[in-house]
Amino acid sequence: MALFYYPFLALATAGLFAVFGIHLAALLGATYPFEHFVMILGPGVFIVWLPTMLVSFRMTRNVKQRDFWRAALRGCPKWMQRVLWILAGYSWIGFFALPLIYGGGMEAPANKARSMSDVLLIFYAIAACVLYSAIQLEKPGKDSFCVNGHRISPLAKHCEECGAPARAKFNPQNLI
Repeated sequence: MALFYYPFLALATAGLFAVFGIHLAALLGATYPFEHFVMILGPGVFIVWLPTMLVSFRMTRNVKQRDFWRAALRGCPKWMQRVLWILAGYSWIGFFALPLIYGGGMEAPANKARSMSDVLLIFYAIAACVLYSAIQLEKPGKDSFCVNGHRISPLAKHCEECGAPARAKFNPQNLI
């Protein structure tokens, strides 16, 4: 199943870097890249977003809704999760703040480019992180078990079947 994720991860990562470059250009006042590439990058979000949602629903089916993001991103390294949350905050604040900072309102082409590339940035980032997480979780040895050997949900601390604690997973970062 992980082979299915790789092309979409490649598209999401390429889209993320392309939108990042377009967003930097828009912050500097250049709207040409946005105007010419939005016809590719806008629909491209939907191409990577549908598989991302299907994969994330599959990865989080055994967890509570409040733990959705923690479960969907559990295969990502901590630095990648932090970068994603920083981008999410920047995107949310930037969508409203950038037109105010640069002036001219949302009708100005430069502000349109800044705000819309800001939104595309977070969608591509989420797709890349969730698909990367899914690929990492497909690798052998990523299942969770209790000390008695029963399979448990990924974020559970105790077995639903026997009540035994979850088996500790080896994490090389804990050795540092």
